Amino acid sequence: MALLRRAARVACALVATVALATCGEQRPPEPIASPTPQRVLAIAPSITEILFALGLGDRVVAVGDYAQWPPQVFSKPRIGGLFDIHLEKIVELDPDLVIVLPGEERLASQMRGLGVDVLVVQHESLADVETSMRTIAGRMDVEAAGEDLAAAFRRDLTPDPLPSAPTVMLTITRDAGNLGEVLVAGPDTFYDELLQNLGVVNAFAGSQLRYPQISAEGVVRQQPHAIIELQPKTLSRMGERRLLLDWEQLPHLPAVGQGCLRVIAGDHVLLPGPRATRLYSELRKALLSCPVFASR
Repeated sequence: MALLRRAARVACALVATVALATCGEQRPPEPIASPTPQRVLAIAPSITEILFALGLGDRVVAVGDYAQWPPQVFSKPRIGGLFDIHLEKIVELDPDLVIVLPGEERLASQMRGLGVDVLVVQHESLADVETSMRTIAGRMDVEAAGEDLAAAFRRDLTPDPLPSAPTVMLTITRDAGNLGEVLVAGPDTFYDELLQNLGVVNAFAGSQLRYPQISAEGVVRQQPHAIIELQPKTLSRMGERRLLLDWEQLPHLPAVGQGCLRVIAGDHVLLPGPRATRLYSELRKALLSCPVFASR
């Protein structure tokens, strides 16, 4: 039966053009919802990390191209990213569950059209991540593991205000030599939540955009006491130095004058997933190393 189902899906994949909602003139098969999925895949790295954190790595049949954690993901087949999904490879893997984020509607539609069960979870806020841990665990029939993971996640993100409340700016993947359009964390982001839990002020919490691009003049207007550069890849010491030296062009910034320029690097810094707890700890450590705390 599984072989026949796979053959039917391959046939549909070969004639698909964009959405793969139909196979010839025939109606698509009804989604097959396995009581306990055994072959699951996800494109989003944050979902993949949750699956492994729940102890479900043996059921993960493939991961997205950007999955980096845990190390076991490198032994799994890669099925593309959000805009270049390898659909035929997915069909060959014969998943019985695909877990997606709301922005992955195309993949969700394709999978439903092929009769594959789809689970949609949110990862916008820290509460979303915690909820998705329980939701995924429930669908995979490991509820106890989901409760444990969610409880640890919440515990490790417990609000714990720092000794003072300086204004903090978080930049997102800025290139050295560029202060013209700096992407920063704004309101209603998990970064903003982490800063709130630390009891500090997000310099761009009042922005109308969640991730605004700010000019050097816009940074000067906010006068941040601390600037923390978030980089998805580890930099050499010289690379970090080049990144931070850019801010010396703005000597009147409190962050520059008080020596509170820091870099936090790693593949976890961009993900609202289980390792947000690591970023929370690193933000705390970086801010506590700033002289601004000793002076207040």
